Amino acid sequence: MGRWQRYWFADGGRLSVAVVRIAIAVAVGMSLWRLATLSTVQLPPVPEVYRPVGVWMVTGEWVPTADVVLVLWIVAWVGTAAMLLGLCTRVATVVSFVGAMSLAALSYAGSAAWSHQYNVVFLAQLAFFGARGGDALSVDAVIRRVRGLPPKDVPHGYQWSLRLVQLAIALMFAGAAFHKLLHGHFTLRWALSDNLRHHLLVRYDLAGIERPPLVDWLLEDVWRYRTAALLNLLAQATPLLAMFFMRRPVLRALCGAVFALEILGLGLVVSLWNEHWLPLVAAFIDWDRLFRRTHEEDRAPGFRPPLAPRIYIAAFLVYEGVTSFVPSLDQRLNTYPFSGFPMFATIRALEPYDEHLPYSVPGDRFVVASDAPLTEVQQRWFDHANRGVYNLKSQAQLEPKLRAILATARTRYGDGIRGLRHQVALFEAEPYPAPARFDEYPIAVTGELLADGTFRSLLGTLADGAIELRATHVDASRIERLVYYADDRPIRWELAFTREGDRLVLASPLKPDPVYVVAFVDGTPWLVAQRRSWKWQ
Repeated sequence: MGRWQRYWFADGGRLSVAVVRIAIAVAVGMSLWRLATLSTVQLPPVPEVYRPVGVWMVTGEWVPTADVVLVLWIVAWVGTAAMLLGLCTRVATVVSFVGAMSLAALSYAGSAAWSHQYNVVFLAQLAFFGARGGDALSVDAVIRRVRGLPPKDVPHGYQWSLRLVQLAIALMFAGAAFHKLLHGHFTLRWALSDNLRHHLLVRYDLAGIERPPLVDWLLEDVWRYRTAALLNLLAQATPLLAMFFMRRPVLRALCGAVFALEILGLGLVVSLWNEHWLPLVAAFIDWDRLFRRTHEEDRAPGFRPPLAPRIYIAAFLVYEGVTSFVPSLDQRLNTYPFSGFPMFATIRALEPYDEHLPYSVPGDRFVVASDAPLTEVQQRWFDHANRGVYNLKSQAQLEPKLRAILATARTRYGDGIRGLRHQVALFEAEPYPAPARFDEYPIAVTGELLADGTFRSLLGTLADGAIELRATHVDASRIERLVYYADDRPIRWELAFTREGDRLVLASPLKPDPVYVVAFVDGTPWLVAQRRSWKWQ
């Protein structure tokens, strides 16, 4: 065999692959439990904002019904239980993956993009396809014993699955570290700037979440949060080294320990608790060596690895590598669960990076018409669970989104929620050493739903030095003045214009990007246009 094939098809691993099977099944089960109990997950999704994700692209715009979702839950739980027990192991792995992954993908069908809570679990399970995970510690092995058949122990048949699973897991954090370095043009500016300070402010203050004491402690000193950022990069790159330590079980286990510590660090620092990732640490442990079930590697010259695993390894490596490291390709291809894991990779700091400068970011603010005042938790649900509405650039996108939010709110909190108004707001943090906090500046109403269901908006488009108005139940003839906000700073600038029917012709073209143009009607600021081009940060 060549060196490549000797690496993937080394001997041993019969017990390890069985333990990894159990660990993946536990992780999938924990993911299903999380999906079933998270209050922010709505299955099936609201039809008005449905967007097929992953496998659901094959069904087009058809929205799965509650009966379909129920069947998927049954399939997912039964398949996962069978995988855990090792009953019809290979088939159970596929059945569990299809059911659970379909539910996870469906949970993001009401969002503009999908997040990464479950991807690594399903990528590990997908890498496990074809594994001989039922040859030990399984019902399948017990059945063979009862039938008087000898235990299965296939030379060169286990390690390729173990190594592919381990690589799929390690690539999650390695990809995250890569994207952070990439955003910094392969410098350490992601860590050695005020970037982490601002990320933590966005994570907590922008979401209205109370900061843990550890985060407050980090934000008090510039070298605390910069050191934490450096350790984060190091911890995320380390698990990939385990691929080079397959014959060094102690070093390999240490890489797994760093993987576990990074999971705990994400929980402690950014409150992203992903306990369902922890069982995957099992892939970094040589269980055969631990229980002294090792045997010499068979290097018989006549052995040739089977074709199917070789093709599967190559295909998985190529596609996982491309989606992991090409920026934003994962969301464009939409082949969930393949993901680049760009966890907090954007640099939330301004040049020059070695200076402390103010930082501003846009966000959402909902004003809710309700029979009873909203609680803090309810207001946070509106503002945080529905974040990103400010990015919608047309009424065709905005109206169904607001109606879906209102329908979901009534389901959660009752019919006392009568209507809502969405505002785009700018949040600005003063530079270090000022106290780390955001000041909120609501600047304009994007749209609102009245109690009788009437939708109101003045959102139009900006092009060629003019605003193309689109007035929906707002009297555009009563526009008093125009102002604009540039570069996400909460500074208002007056804007001269003339009217030509439904067009507002600007005295001079607006060059800033991003920019928000706001019209005042009877004293109320309405967003009439915005421009926000994609920028590398």
